[in-house]
Amino acid sequence: MFTGPRGAGVTYVESTGSTNADMAAFVRSGGTSFRVLIAGHQDGGRGRFARRWQDTPGTNLAVSVLVPNNRPGRDWGWLSMVAGLAVAKVIEEVGGADRSRVTLKWPNDVLVDLGTDHGGKVCGILSERVDGPAGPHAVIGIGINVSMGVDELPVPTATSLALCGLSHDKDELLASLLVHLDDLLTVWLETGTVRDQYVERCDTIGAPVRITFDTEVVGGGDAAVEGVGVDVDDDGAIVVENSEGRRSFYAGDVNHLRIR
Repeated sequence: MFTGPRGAGVTYVESTGSTNADMAAFVRSGGTSFRVLIAGHQDGGRGRFARRWQDTPGTNLAVSVLVPNNRPGRDWGWLSMVAGLAVAKVIEEVGGADRSRVTLKWPNDVLVDLGTDHGGKVCGILSERVDGPAGPHAVIGIGINVSMGVDELPVPTATSLALCGLSHDKDELLASLLVHLDDLLTVWLETGTVRDQYVERCDTIGAPVRITFDTEVVGGGDAAVEGVGVDVDDDGAIVVENSEGRRSFYAGDVNHLRIR
């Protein structure tokens, strides 16, 4: 019997369009409380920038956590990082991966065994704010590629725990995930940040990086910035240093030019 963060009830469904969408509908209809929804399969999952996150039935762990709260808007960006940090901990704890095999790339990308034939991104995360009659809620969606084969991966740059030779028992993964989310969300609800833990664990800090943008951010066309990731500021932005100085970025695709 699982218990979610802050004593949340846990519900399992065989299939749904999107666990995040289901949680959002619950909030907009007047529902509230800490809740966890798990789906064996979802056919309408989404990632950052409205990118689709696909899964094959039975090969994925799809979880959405509902967190009612009234934290100031500047604190909400940390929630996707809460999820990424929790997943990295789970893969090391349950999957059995050595710390050197698991990369946490800003803001919430968890990658395993980079630089190998089977390495890549192992999960998708989407944190959303939903306002309803009962007030503001965060919906944190997490999809972990558990046992997907090569022909089942959503994109060529993805991988799964099984393909990386890691332990991938769903019940053990879920139990560990709920524990780590509980710990991190408790810190966030009390302080509005998880910066100390995140900075200690984030592999983008200290790495040469290239950040590209979907829209015009630093000039015309497909703008990009290169430098070294040196910090994550109080609002969760990545701080990049190059010959022009230090700049903070709140959005963008980060590529590690060399993984430390």
